[in-house]
Amino acid sequence: MEEWGYVDECELQNWKGGVVCMTCQHFIYGVDQHCHTMVGCNLRQKQLQQGQHLKKRCKLWAPTWQKEVGWAPEAG
Repeated sequence: MEEWGYVDECELQNWKGGVVCMTCQHFIYGVDQHCHTMVGCNLRQKQLQQGQHLKKRCKLWAPTWQKEVGWAPEAG
């Protein structure tokens, strides 16, 4: 994920509520060689700027199966 570019700001929209990148089935996270957390979109294969996963979403947002059954550990 370190070699990925960043999602363009115009591809995301502000959102209040639980339908944000962090609750999307395409959301992933990892750690770089310096133990810094990286967050990204696996579908786009691009990183998200820190904090965007908490307050932004895109038109490709899709619910996780865990959320559909009432449990989403990535949002806990």
